[in-house]
Amino acid sequence: MTDFTPGIADPERVHMIQSSRTWSTLKTVAKAVAGAGETQPIAYVERRADEYRWSLAAKGGGYPLPRISARFLGVDHQRAYVGFRTLPDGTAILCEDPANVEVPDRWALLELGGSATAASVAWQIRTVLGGA
Repeated sequence: MTDFTPGIADPERVHMIQSSRTWSTLKTVAKAVAGAGETQPIAYVERRADEYRWSLAAKGGGYPLPRISARFLGVDHQRAYVGFRTLPDGTAILCEDPANVEVPDRWALLELGGSATAASVAWQIRTVLGGA
């Protein structure tokens, strides 16, 4: 797990979380999801054509997402403000504008292990979502 300086977001993690908002390559998303797997048991992934996105996810609704996001970024949770939407099963995921959701071709929740590599996560994403 990465060591953080309190109050200063880890620049690599900031870059990783951008692929939760913008359609990205499988390689980029797999790296971010593997990083999230260090502390999170699940992550949301989606595919549109040959592009992917991901999100931190919480089974407990939107309340835990700011804390989860802050932990991922390495900042105090009081500095985290996140938009979210709720999946049909009640899982909450990050969402910049819940009123304007870009519908993916496919989506899934991944069970994460603390020692997952970007390569193993990429394989898992391809397995559940298909695509290139």
